[in-house]
Amino acid sequence: MRGRIVLAVAVAALLLGGCGAERTGTAPIGRPQPGLITAGPEVRPATGAAAVRAAEITAAWPGSAAAEAWEHGYYPVEDTTEWLPADAFHDGADKLAYGDGRFDLRTGLPVTFSGAAQVEFADGSRLTLPLRSAQDTYTSLTHRSDSCAADCGHRLTVTAVRPGTTTVATSRGRATVPVWEFTVAGYDQPFRYPAVLSQRPPVKAEGWVGDGTATTLRSVSADGLVLTATVPFGCDTVGPGTVHETDRAVVLIGRTTPQALGPDEACPAMLGYAPVEFRLARPLGDRVVLGLVDGLPQLPATGPSVPQ
Repeated sequence: MRGRIVLAVAVAALLLGGCGAERTGTAPIGRPQPGLITAGPEVRPATGAAAVRAAEITAAWPGSAAAEAWEHGYYPVEDTTEWLPADAFHDGADKLAYGDGRFDLRTGLPVTFSGAAQVEFADGSRLTLPLRSAQDTYTSLTHRSDSCAADCGHRLTVTAVRPGTTTVATSRGRATVPVWEFTVAGYDQPFRYPAVLSQRPPVKAEGWVGDGTATTLRSVSADGLVLTATVPFGCDTVGPGTVHETDRAVVLIGRTTPQALGPDEACPAMLGYAPVEFRLARPLGDRVVLGLVDGLPQLPATGPSVPQ
């Protein structure tokens, strides 16, 4: 699978460089969009190297820093880097200035003394976390780049900074979190930035090559027995997936079979994503679904197990 993905990227580079299919005599193979691959009535347990990998991931989950943050801490499941106003940006010059961190501060920054802030979850529980100061937030905005490509004299002016809140999707449901609201001249709505940081541990970039493919969870059936996920594919045929289960976690493993190429055929430059059902031995319940490669927890895009 990985070799074919690399081939797909190489083909894309050739096309962009003007050495496309017409000049080389090769053409991307046709790739019909597969429909839903149903789970069938039987559970398909994981086998081979993928089963070993999945067992390592599920064994490492209980008691880990990631599990603690997921179950008891502040673990956003959406991007919380920033919340831009709907009209950002007015033009290309503003966008470049923002990306380069070219700001002028025309107001004082709020000073807080407690050094702590609270996250409030939908069930009423609260979590106290270190406060990210307005000064630290502003400094992070102005140190985004050491270079400038165009419109280098154009700058954005911050005219006010005040505390506020926003709602974030987390592993524990919706949560109200503190933010800093920066008013920028010319924009009606503020630019908002988190005043507390996620407790999600850093992701370790580690490769894995085996007989299975990572999946992305999409939905959970009403009875919790069938999970639907997407499986990436290039020059591959996607088949029924397999499952590794423990009392605490589940790993879904995609299965693909390489597709033979003719002498004048090449893999598509873009990966496709096939929906696949995975049947569990018992309902998912409060177990977590972990990724095969990164070992990180996943929430479905839809379905009854999404916290509200």
